Amino acid sequence: MLGGALLAYLAIRHMVPVDRAVDPNQMYLAAYEYVFPNYGWAVAATALFVVISQLKINVTNAYAGSLAWSNFFSRLTHSHPGRVVWVVFNTLIAFMLMEMNVFQALGEVLGLYSNIAIAWMMAVVADLVVNKPLGLSPKGIEFKRAYLYDINPVGVGAMALASALSISAYLGVFGATAQAFSALIAMGVAFVAAPLIAWGTRGRYYIARAPEGSYQRLADRRCVICERQYEGPDMAHCPAYQGPICSLCCTLDARCGDLCKPHASLSAQWSGALRALLPRKVWPYLDTGLGHFLLLMLVIAPLLAALFGLLYHQELQSAQHVAVDALRATFLKAYLALLLVAGIVSWWLVLAHKSRQVAQEESNRQSHLLLREIESHRQTDEALQQARLAAEQARHAAEQANHAKSRYISAISHELRTPLNSILGYAQLMGKTPPSPRTASTACT
Repeated sequence: MLGGALLAYLAIRHMVPVDRAVDPNQMYLAAYEYVFPNYGWAVAATALFVVISQLKINVTNAYAGSLAWSNFFSRLTHSHPGRVVWVVFNTLIAFMLMEMNVFQALGEVLGLYSNIAIAWMMAVVADLVVNKPLGLSPKGIEFKRAYLYDINPVGVGAMALASALSISAYLGVFGATAQAFSALIAMGVAFVAAPLIAWGTRGRYYIARAPEGSYQRLADRRCVICERQYEGPDMAHCPAYQGPICSLCCTLDARCGDLCKPHASLSAQWSGALRALLPRKVWPYLDTGLGHFLLLMLVIAPLLAALFGLLYHQELQSAQHVAVDALRATFLKAYLALLLVAGIVSWWLVLAHKSRQVAQEESNRQSHLLLREIESHRQTDEALQQARLAAEQARHAAEQANHAKSRYISAISHELRTPLNSILGYAQLMGKTPPSPRTASTACT
C-alpha cells in the first residue's frame, strides 16, 4: 500500500489527473520514466509489467476463489466435484461481471467488502488475544469438523453485528463522520462483541464433543472410508462407521446425519434458535418442507434485492439521460421474475432434500433391520454352537461313564470268576466221585 501511494504521488507529480493517478498504467509509466532514458522503453516495460501482473492476479484470484467455493459447497452440499469446476465457475462469473460493466462500481463493492473482511478479522483477533487468555474459549484451536458446531455465535455473531453497523455507517446512515470511519467501527464493534457473546454463551458453542484421548497421539491411523494413512491428531472417531475418519471424508459424508453430534448441526441450531424466538404453536411447522422453503426464501430474497439494488445504483450513476421511473420499473420486473425462478428452484431443492432425507432414513431403517437380522443369526449361531458344545460334552461324559462301567464290570467279573471257578471245579469233581457208604447212610437218614 505504501508502494502504491508512492507511485500515485509520482503520477500526480507528472501532471496526471488525480482521478487517473490510481490507474496502474499511469503509475508504472511514471515510475519507469525514472528508470529508462527512452520514453518508448518505459511504455514497453509498463505494458509488459501490467500484463504479467494482471495475469498473475487473475490466476491467483481464480485459484483462491476455487478454494473458497470448494470449501463452502463441500460443507453445504457434502460433495466435492473438484477445484477445476470452481475455477471455470469463477472465470464465467468474471466474464459476466465484465459484460455487465460492474467494474465501474468496483470501488463501492470493495468498500462494502472491506467492512465485512475487517469485521471477520477482528472477531478472530479478539478470540485469540482476549477470549483464550480469559478462558472464554478453549485454549487450543480445534479445526476438525467432527468436534465443532456448524455455527459458533461468537465469531459469526460478532462479524454480523460489526458488518451491519459498519456498512450502515459506510452508506451514510449515521452521518458523514461515521461514514469516514466505517472501517474503524467494524474493527471496534467486532473486537468488543466477540468477548461479550462468548461470555454470554459461556463458550459452549466452541466444542460439540470431547476429542478422544487416543487420537491425540502421533501414531498413524487409516481412514475407514478413503483408507489413507493420517496422523492421529488429524483423525476423529466416527460412531457411524465405527472407526477413525479423516476431516475431508467427515466433511463430504452425508449419510451419517451428524450422528457424532446431532445437536451441533446447522439445522438443529437453526431450529433451536427459532424455537426460542417463536411461539410454541409454530414449532410443529418448522421441520416441514414449507417451513424450510420459507426460511430459504427469507435468505434468497434479501440477497437478490441487494444485488439488484447495486445494479440499479450503478445504472443511475452511469446513465445520464435515462428515465428513473422506467429504469426502476424494469429492475423491479426483473427482480420479481428472478425471485419467482428462485422460488421454484428453492422449492425443488427442498423437495429433493426431503426425498433424499426420506430415502436415507428408509435406507438406515433397512440397514438397521438387516443388522438386527444379522445379529439374530449370530446369536442363533452362538446358541447352536453352545448347544453343540454342550452335546459334545455330554457325549464325552457318557463315553467316559461307559468306559468306567466297562472297567468296573471287568474288574468285578475278574474278582467273581476266581472263586466261582474254584467252586465250579470242586462241584464238578464232587459230581464225578461216587459217594461213600457213610455219606449215603447219612443222606438216607
